[in-house]
Amino acid sequence: MRALVIAVLAACGGTVAPPPRPRTKAVVGDGATTPTNARDRPLVEPIAALAITDRVSRLAPGTAQLELHATPIEGPGPATPLEVSVLDAQGNLVRVAIRLEHARFAVWTERARLLGVVLRDERVSARAGGGGMPNDKQVLLRQGAAVKRLARKDGWTQIRYAGALEVEGWLPDVVLGEAAPAHDSIGRIPSGARTLMVTPGAVIRAEPRWAGRQLAVMANGYFVDTVRDVDAAWVEVFYQDGDLVVTGYVSRRDPPGRLRSKRADPTLAPAPIAPTTRVASGTCLFARSDGDPIGYLVGDQDVDLADATRGWWSLAIDTPWGPVAFAARGADASSLQACGPTGSVPASTLVAPPATVP
Repeated sequence: MRALVIAVLAACGGTVAPPPRPRTKAVVGDGATTPTNARDRPLVEPIAALAITDRVSRLAPGTAQLELHATPIEGPGPATPLEVSVLDAQGNLVRVAIRLEHARFAVWTERARLLGVVLRDERVSARAGGGGMPNDKQVLLRQGAAVKRLARKDGWTQIRYAGALEVEGWLPDVVLGEAAPAHDSIGRIPSGARTLMVTPGAVIRAEPRWAGRQLAVMANGYFVDTVRDVDAAWVEVFYQDGDLVVTGYVSRRDPPGRLRSKRADPTLAPAPIAPTTRVASGTCLFARSDGDPIGYLVGDQDVDLADATRGWWSLAIDTPWGPVAFAARGADASSLQACGPTGSVPASTLVAPPATVP
């Protein structure tokens, strides 16, 4: 019957519609896959979007791709979270804008690598549902602070914040999102009170006793402000920076507490590129030869440039993933195609990330 219908259509001058194209798989992160359709296209043109910085997200760098179906770029291991903007999404992948001092470009990576962003100032609770902390001793996370989501329960999310201090607790789901207005990561803000020097691992507690509830642990900071000396062992302290405010008690005698956040090991950082050529600001970065433009250089830069074929070049720069080779187009090294600003980007548009990995 099927053959008869086809024969009739052909005789009438009609055409037979081809069968639907099979759905394919896009390579994801650490070997996972997500279904996509061959006709899917990015919804955002990346070059124009790279300059938009009104709302930002935080990304824990991991395995990424310059374009869907491309060879994955392996993750760097524990690394400083990056400030990014989400440009597009397909399944469990997101396309994000990476803004560095020397380059801007887009990559695809796993949505799960996006940290939660606090949408408004919110007090951290000891348990789902709120409460569990004395009213006058608390941790307040400020709008824009980035946290790792650990668990969810009854409309609340267990989180871990890692900066100068490490904090674990619970926040209402409604105060967490993937993006928030950009803000500067301000370091410790002195109150003018007497300063107390502490060591990493020093525990700030809700009460001046060893069994008091843990509010925070010193991670990368060394100083807190003294409110008063409680006794020979305990000091009431205060700490604030651009991400959080903590009030509690520190012991001069207790052993250090445990830090759960992974620290980036600088000795494991990949070797930088060996520059061969200096190229002009705005030089366009392509995902591959004959591919799409996905970024550009900021300022004149020393890069590793090698001739590829038919007017295409391999252009490698240092990134949070280590050296990454993009494609560049031009008749010679002095006339590479540009698609970005020819001058440097003001430093005020670049926001410093936190110092640790949640």
